[in-house]
Amino acid sequence: MITKDINIPKELTIGLWKKISNLEHLSDIEKIIKVVSAVSGEDETEIKRWDFISLTEIYKAINENIEETKSIFLPIIDFNGKQYGFQPISKMSAGEYIDLENKMKKGIDGLEEIISVLYRPITKSKFDTLEWKLKHNIKYIMGKSEDLFKYYDVEEYDNEKCEWRKEVFSNLPLSIALGAYNFFIVVGFLLSRNTLTYSPNLNEDQKRKMIQELDQASESIMGGSSSYTNWRKMVGF
Repeated sequence: MITKDINIPKELTIGLWKKISNLEHLSDIEKIIKVVSAVSGEDETEIKRWDFISLTEIYKAINENIEETKSIFLPIIDFNGKQYGFQPISKMSAGEYIDLENKMKKGIDGLEEIISVLYRPITKSKFDTLEWKLKHNIKYIMGKSEDLFKYYDVEEYDNEKCEWRKEVFSNLPLSIALGAYNFFIVVGFLLSRNTLTYSPNLNEDQKRKMIQELDQASESIMGGSSSYTNWRKMVGF
């Protein structure tokens, strides 16, 4: 038996997370081997030679990293030497919104496809007065989203470009991808909430009940009522 030490990445990527997220059909030991193989890059045959205690400790550490992954919304990022901006719903064409809704039907399984629509190359910007920061080797600009959206324009929507760009985003940190995903969902919920308020086809009790359900769902996505309240203020609802 072999005792093995590996470097566990502090930040999971979309691609790596997808490799290890759908293994519930396997036995516990099979799952451990596949997860450790995906993270370490070691061949499964080699991993089977490792001592079991070390192997389970590595698996436990990987799981802890996954559980500690928190979403962070970054409107502007510099990824692999290219600047990308988040495309807010307010700037979307009907066509790109429809395509995005269809991609959303895949849920998290289609995360890199969704991200390829939400994050697009910046074609015009006014970043001279803004400060770039660094997180997990990715440069980003932080600030109030409603303000930052005014500082850039992104590439016009092209579904074919988004299709090949999804391979690029498979290496994007999961925390950033989840932040963009959650932001889009919550803003969508809030738009639905706002539309319900003015709907002539529902009575006040029906509106109140549906709005309450939307708020509860949004709170769940955002991880608590305080976070959800902050996001409502951020996007103006």
